[in-house]
Amino acid sequence: MRESLRGRLLFWYSVIVAMIVIAFGAGVSYLAWRARLADIDAALRDRASALAAALHPAGANSFDLVLPPTTAADEPDSLYHVLWDASGEPIDRSDPDLTVPRPVETGTATRDGRRELALITDSGATVLVGRDLTRVRAELWPLAGAIAAAGAAAVALSLVGGWWLVGRAMHPIARISGTAQAMVDGDFAARVPVDDVETEFGPRALNEAFDRLHASLLRQRRFTADASHELRTPLATISTEMQWALSRERSPAELRTSLEATARAAGRMQGVVVRLLGLAREESGEPLDAAVSVDLDALVRGAAADLTPLAAQRRLEVAIETQPVSVVGDPERLREAVTHLVTNAIRYNVDAGRVQIRLRRAGERAEIAVSDTGAGIAAADLPRVFEPFFRSDAARSRDAGGAGLGLAVTRAIVRRHGGDVTCASELGRGTTMTVTLPAAQT
Repeated sequence: MRESLRGRLLFWYSVIVAMIVIAFGAGVSYLAWRARLADIDAALRDRASALAAALHPAGANSFDLVLPPTTAADEPDSLYHVLWDASGEPIDRSDPDLTVPRPVETGTATRDGRRELALITDSGATVLVGRDLTRVRAELWPLAGAIAAAGAAAVALSLVGGWWLVGRAMHPIARISGTAQAMVDGDFAARVPVDDVETEFGPRALNEAFDRLHASLLRQRRFTADASHELRTPLATISTEMQWALSRERSPAELRTSLEATARAAGRMQGVVVRLLGLAREESGEPLDAAVSVDLDALVRGAAADLTPLAAQRRLEVAIETQPVSVVGDPERLREAVTHLVTNAIRYNVDAGRVQIRLRRAGERAEIAVSDTGAGIAAADLPRVFEPFFRSDAARSRDAGGAGLGLAVTRAIVRRHGGDVTCASELGRGTTMTVTLPAAQT
């Protein structure tokens, strides 16, 4: 089982605090050590200068040494010295048993646990003053122990405070997780409480995403129900006709009538399936099979010409106004989209009405407007006219033909070409569908 986010956050929080405490303790200990060495170096310099001043030449390789008086501050018990003449022979040492090699270089150095200062006098003699650092190190251990104890206490307090802080920080995530779990359990109306979750977590954006997810689920359920309903009727017709034909002996004329009804039902079902497959293909997001320059003028006029017989049956006047405009796309799919719009304008028009088709260039866009003089669509239904299987009660009944997929397929095709389609309608006065597409650069 993977550890919890709270545990990981607390672990890294504690590691960071511990590193800070360790760095702070090490820094304080180092500064204390350097400060103590600075004091020792100052004492060594004073003692070495006093010894150098007390050393006087008394002939060839001989010296007189008058040791200066010491005070308590000089710490004579802790300091030692050794003096050599220019030839390297010892002149004097503070402890006869002390064995210290003559230094090669002057200056301050730490050697074998001792701090030493060497200098050469004007007479060529070498003066070395030093101090053992064992007691100094022992004096710093209590400070290091106190810092370690304080650091441990600080880490312990940080664990307690960190647990509380992480809990507070995790509270909004818990609320978001609870909302998501409620949606998993079927409560699709559950939303993140905006007033109880910090804005950094984006509760409004999450709620908007949940709203869209809920709406998408509702559309999917409605789509599934509508598709099932559209297919159920022809399937029932086919099943009924087959059972009727097989129930007993039928005359050829009766069988022909039954087969014709079956064929119509199968054709209707096939049309629904083909439209559904087309809609799924357009909404798949796959690249277009063909992307060439398309002359919309010729395409629109060709689609209108193909539907002239259908318009003649309704005694409709079809007027076309076009301009030379080209787009880049799949000509077959664009023709399908225009055909859907013109077919609807004819199918849902009034007898002896009028269909107006306009094509023009508007800046960088190509605009196709298809208007009819039909019954129109109610304002409340306009936002849904492009939904699959939707039919307006006043203008889009099943009796008029079609499964309610044409406009959905049209919008999918147009959007896949980088455009959009809108609908404007007024009851009793007709409907206008407008397609806009990116015009080809000329």
